Amino acid sequence: MDHAFLLAITGYPLTLFSRSMFISTCTLYALLSSALLAVTTTALAGEIHFRPEKFFAGHTRSSGVFRNTIGESEQHFTTDCRGRLHRSTLYLDQRFHYDDGHTQERHWQIRKVDAVHYIGSANDVVGEARGEVSGSRFHFVYIVALNLKNPLLNVQLDQIMTLHRDGTLVNRATIRKFGFPLSRVTEQFRPIGP
Repeated sequence: MDHAFLLAITGYPLTLFSRSMFISTCTLYALLSSALLAVTTTALAGEIHFRPEKFFAGHTRSSGVFRNTIGESEQHFTTDCRGRLHRSTLYLDQRFHYDDGHTQERHWQIRKVDAVHYIGSANDVVGEARGEVSGSRFHFVYIVALNLKNPLLNVQLDQIMTLHRDGTLVNRATIRKFGFPLSRVTEQFRPIGP
């Protein structure tokens, strides 16, 4: 450090005492800057971390709507979900109630593979469902058999679930056939209790 520069900015000559004071002040400043940066980064990240296995363990309900991309028809539905967590696997039973009166059940087993990846299976899902968490979002992709006897009727569901600060979970999904979007789904989940 240049002696004249230090004298100009501090008003003190470059002695052993002032040199150690200056180094200590710089070190303290660097530590405070790092701490402030860490706090700011955490605040900007929103501090929302979605964990599907925790959110769905217990009782949740949802309401949503299917909107066809052709013809613009809509179908409303609700779900009642009960989940239990055993080790790293979520067992989730979903009961769908559609506005035309028919019902449907899906029984999930969703296993946490590592900090961000999940693999799932269900009674009407073909092969494995694959999911990935990133902060407040969960991307979940799988193939559904609309008719177990006719694989030509299989469709792909591409879901993005986002956890909000008020505790609600918004699911936006696209249903595709041969890559073409047939329907879009908007659904909102709320936890009910254990």
